[in-house]
Amino acid sequence: MERVMELISQVGGIEVVLPDTRIYDAGFSSVRVLDLLLRLEQEFEVRIPDQEFIAAGTPRRIAELIERLRERQAA
Repeated sequence: MERVMELISQVGGIEVVLPDTRIYDAGFSSVRVLDLLLRLEQEFEVRIPDQEFIAAGTPRRIAELIERLRERQAA
């Protein structure tokens, strides 16, 4: 989750990112959300479905989603 929060901070230009802050509430535009999605996919080498990513919405839930997807990919 720490790396997810770091990327959210970098992409969004946000100093403080909390685990349960919704990314749209943190001021992310659609373009920045797309940039974040692409960065996360590159960083964690996983394909994140758009709808699942949007539904996750917080650093904690995004990190959990990435973990589930990586486990499926490894199986």
